[in-house]
Amino acid sequence: MKFLCIEDHPLTLLGLKTVFAELYPEAAVSYADTFDEALVILEHERFDLAVLDIDIPRGENISMMKLMRERQAGLPILIYSAFDERVYALPYLQSGADGFISKQASREEFCNAVGAILDHGRYVSHEVQQIFLSSVAGAGGRLRGNSIVSLSPRERRVMQLMAEGKWTKEIAAIMNLKENTVSTYKRRIYDKMEVKDPIELSKKIALFR
Repeated sequence: MKFLCIEDHPLTLLGLKTVFAELYPEAAVSYADTFDEALVILEHERFDLAVLDIDIPRGENISMMKLMRERQAGLPILIYSAFDERVYALPYLQSGADGFISKQASREEFCNAVGAILDHGRYVSHEVQQIFLSSVAGAGGRLRGNSIVSLSPRERRVMQLMAEGKWTKEIAAIMNLKENTVSTYKRRIYDKMEVKDPIELSKKIALFR
């Protein structure tokens, strides 16, 4: 069995290697600390599972799953992220990820996620399951529009930083954008989320807990 960890934080990577060594002692674990490096590895090796940090350097947002599977068709992908799963899980799952788990999750939950995907299943937390359920309208089972899903990758990143209490100037510095560009993203977020200010935005995000 072979695993690919696409992760640029050394301590997190060490933890992943330790867990895989305990669960699958005979497994080989490869790693990449940039997305470009991961694509090169996938051109030459096949893996049973890839664990992907979506904040990986040189990452390509939700298009990463497509790019990875162009190198290995059918590659199982588990997103392992510090980003708020209420904001990021649905877009990545809809774009082809087999599972999404928060870096705040317990070791047991991570192991359950890996096991489920290796068993040809999918994995999401209880919180993300509730978001899926909230997108289904009544007995008819027809999908309603989900405001978070409508956000672009950059808009989701800006909203994540807003939820962390960052000001426009701080967000601009973190994302290497102009402040007026960040302000434009914020207006789009308010429109799409149907809120008027950061307080209403925080309350709406909290509804997905």
